[in-house]
Amino acid sequence: MQEKWIEKIYAGFLGMDAGMRLGAPVENPYWTYERLEEYYGNMEGYLREYRHYAADDDVNGPVIFLRALIDWGKDFTPKQAGETWLNYTRCGHGMFWWGGEDMSTEHRAYMNLKRGVSAPKSGSIALNGQVAAEQIGGQIFVDTWGLIYPGDPAMAAKQARKAASVSHDGEGLYGAQFMAACVAAAFTCTTVDEVLDAGLAVLPRDCDYRRVVESVRAFHKKQPDDFRACRNYVDREWGAHKYPGYCHIIPNAGICVLALLYGKGELGRTIEIACMCGFDTDCNASNTGTITGVLGGLENFPARYRTSINDCVVLSSVSGFLNMLDSAAFSKELAVLAYRLRGEQPPAWLALPRPGDMLMDFEMPGSTHGLELTDRASHWIRPVEGEAHTGKRCLEMMIDGKLPVPVDLFFRGSFMRSDFNDERYEPVFSPRVYPGQTVSCWMKSKQEAPAAITVTPFLTTAVTGQRKELEPVVLPDRPWRQVSFRVPELAGDQVHFIGWKVEINPTTPPWTLGRVFVDDITVTGPMAYAIDMSIQKKEFDEITPFSCNDIQPDLQYGELVLRTECGGQAFTGNYYTRDGAMEGEAVVESGDSCMLLLRGKGTRNFYALGLDGENAVIACCENGEWTQLAAVPYGWQRGETLRIRAEAEGSNLRLLVDGALVLQAADDRFAYGMVGVCHPGAASSRWKMFAVTGQI
Repeated sequence: MQEKWIEKIYAGFLGMDAGMRLGAPVENPYWTYERLEEYYGNMEGYLREYRHYAADDDVNGPVIFLRALIDWGKDFTPKQAGETWLNYTRCGHGMFWWGGEDMSTEHRAYMNLKRGVSAPKSGSIALNGQVAAEQIGGQIFVDTWGLIYPGDPAMAAKQARKAASVSHDGEGLYGAQFMAACVAAAFTCTTVDEVLDAGLAVLPRDCDYRRVVESVRAFHKKQPDDFRACRNYVDREWGAHKYPGYCHIIPNAGICVLALLYGKGELGRTIEIACMCGFDTDCNASNTGTITGVLGGLENFPARYRTSINDCVVLSSVSGFLNMLDSAAFSKELAVLAYRLRGEQPPAWLALPRPGDMLMDFEMPGSTHGLELTDRASHWIRPVEGEAHTGKRCLEMMIDGKLPVPVDLFFRGSFMRSDFNDERYEPVFSPRVYPGQTVSCWMKSKQEAPAAITVTPFLTTAVTGQRKELEPVVLPDRPWRQVSFRVPELAGDQVHFIGWKVEINPTTPPWTLGRVFVDDITVTGPMAYAIDMSIQKKEFDEITPFSCNDIQPDLQYGELVLRTECGGQAFTGNYYTRDGAMEGEAVVESGDSCMLLLRGKGTRNFYALGLDGENAVIACCENGEWTQLAAVPYGWQRGETLRIRAEAEGSNLRLLVDGALVLQAADDRFAYGMVGVCHPGAASSRWKMFAVTGQI
């Protein structure tokens, strides 16, 4: 695989995100084509700026559904793709639940899966009808299949079709094939026409999807300079009056092809045209953004669309840990996956950290890994070459004594509701950084005038907002210095911001000028932390720092209350926790079960240990079906307070109640996962405090 393709993968993923962010504010049906022209005219940048952009289905789907391949292997089946949906989705919350089963095709497919209907039947025309099965979702969740099969449009189309068959059929599957093939072909093509030819090559000869692509291309040849005339043609000949339902794939396919042709392969203009044309604005801009991102590469990526992304993507899966996505780091993961799928060895610089660890190495051109400044108006940070501690690139920060100092350079260990403008698709978060772990970075300064630059590591807590500053370090002029610290105990709170206060020694003259370089930021090591429920908050309809599936959480009198009518789970913690333990004080109010959860990879994959049935404790494995691993008699009563502790070490599972070992079991199906609480059936429980330890 060509190394240049690594950058194209990154550019494609950023292009997908840019298109989504541009189109999302105006995807509401209120924003007709006419209103878009009246209010915004000729778009030339984001329509709205956000503190941070909340989750969107156009990025949730491509990231989350790709885990079918990660979890099941490249020969995954549609049925296994459906299991992936169930495993990573919170029932009733997240990306599917915006319109009900009669409007959201994905909602209907998910409920089919929950009812026991496997894919591909779950998305079939035979079950759901043609109107639902041919909605736009078939093509908007498949970009990543093209990114991991660069230069191989046939394989990208094959995998995208399997993934899309969970929820779509007919023209919906042709859209999946076409878009994935176009993304994959863009790695080797030089023109939009070549890309479209590759997309058509994976379609049957007789289908409306082929016909709409060919007709738009023909119109463009006759009128190559007026995209609005072509837009009116698409609406007249291929519009919603001919393709009923909430959002059919065919009219939107026409807009995507239109935008690619009239945008002439330039990312900014392409996504702007896609958005100005109306229809499904964010979906069409997102698909075309991926294709043109790959086609043009990072060197042609417009700054007006890249800067505010800041490598920060938010998801709304069941894993709060996975929901905080670093675009640069994830693109490296996609590139490594692409190499492996081709049977090739990735280059050494592309080495990934151990799963669960964090690495910000700035090796992807222009990457920032989500780092922020408290005072961007007076100072700046930028990626640079030639100064790195390792590799080619690092981050540079300017320090000017005439400007306000100190200034904080930081990243987010977790998000809170206050970080967002809206609640789109209800994202939830578990921290990326925990007490007990070691945060490290390499820093150096270049001082143009005499200076003493001091950096002080700090963190702020998520719920109480307390700031903790650690041991300051004076940066020498030019040599690199490692600045490391261990995250302290946070009294049951979580990490929000984590970073470094940068200041100039007050004894130096006010004309001090210099630069600070930052490289190789890492977070690693074991975790040991508490979750004090008396200080937590209800946000995004969840209780920090948990994400719940089929459980209604609440806070009452400083306790976490979990209620379920059918059984469900509450997850938290690092997704890649291997050996470790979770302990909590529980009161079972109703029902016959109350269990702690270990190595939870999702709603369909975890271990559960605890109380189950009157006078019994049990260890179980959920792996698509509930399997009992061990059970022994144990007298417990509803209403009493019990201290329950579940431990995992290698293949050994242990349950302790009030400090006494009461149950042991062995199983090796799951090597890692989240921690949490599980009720297998209808129940209600109360929890004051949790204590968690973990190795990754």
